[in-house]
Amino acid sequence: MTQAGHVILLAYAGDFESSVAVAWLEEQYQTDVVTVTLDLGQGTDLADVRDRALAIGAVRAHVLDVREEFARTAVAPALALGVGDPRVAALARPMVAKYLAQVAAIEGTAIVAHGSHVPLSDSTGLDVLLAAAGALRVMAPCRDWEFSGGQVLQYARARGIPLPSAVDHLSAVRNLWGRALTGNLLSDPWAEVPPADYLLTRPVADWSTTPATLDLEFTNGVPVSLNGVAMPLVELLPSLETIAGSHGLGRLDFPAMAGVRPRIVEEAPAPVVLHQAMKALSAVVPAMWPAVRGTVRLHCHLGECHIEEVSI
Repeated sequence: MTQAGHVILLAYAGDFESSVAVAWLEEQYQTDVVTVTLDLGQGTDLADVRDRALAIGAVRAHVLDVREEFARTAVAPALALGVGDPRVAALARPMVAKYLAQVAAIEGTAIVAHGSHVPLSDSTGLDVLLAAAGALRVMAPCRDWEFSGGQVLQYARARGIPLPSAVDHLSAVRNLWGRALTGNLLSDPWAEVPPADYLLTRPVADWSTTPATLDLEFTNGVPVSLNGVAMPLVELLPSLETIAGSHGLGRLDFPAMAGVRPRIVEEAPAPVVLHQAMKALSAVVPAMWPAVRGTVRLHCHLGECHIEEVSI
């Protein structure tokens, strides 16, 4: 049980499981639940997420726009690391832990919860990150409750929580880096993701037939302009994502690693192109990696992207 008057602060993504967690925590611990949702570049109206949390029973629902900080402190450094590992969820977790701890202090509670299924033993999981953030009691209802899939649906139905669509066989996480897909479908290493589940990258039949020329300028390892137009990273990433995704660029499939992670499929059109450009710059002046400076011209067409010119 929680101490009288102590609320539970829940990291709320607005998805089905974290919605069930709001009701479950309230009932299980007989206390109020407050939610916090971070805008990490999901590209959706998070006012709807706030309203959903309140409708389910949260007494307060915080929504924080942290896109600029996320781009600067997480996405930009990760570009130098490449796209060899799944990064959509991993990049976001330190930010989630940081703001859960901060909002918990504002709310006057030391009890926080999250909807992650990442094991306690995972050093990149929220449990470990939150343990480092302060003296917090951490709950993971979506991992710890003993519901079967059918029981979760029954529980939600009885409490008026909107049910997932019958075709929602994959779960998606979205932020400025891209989009990650997980779920039972991917437990089969040979299973193909249905075309309709890709939202950022077009299938072969729909690839743009018009070649795209991209001029990417970098300063201190960060892209600062696209095709001569200066823009902050939070604007450049979505613009590049749209262009690269229209040519089918950025589909990544990471196989399961026993005891470490399930199979994850990501769409990361912008990071794939940006990392390719940064590698080209570092090849010209190796000592500059990752603080690369210069401009790279790329030609993207029919699922491929080639370096045309590098200027320092």
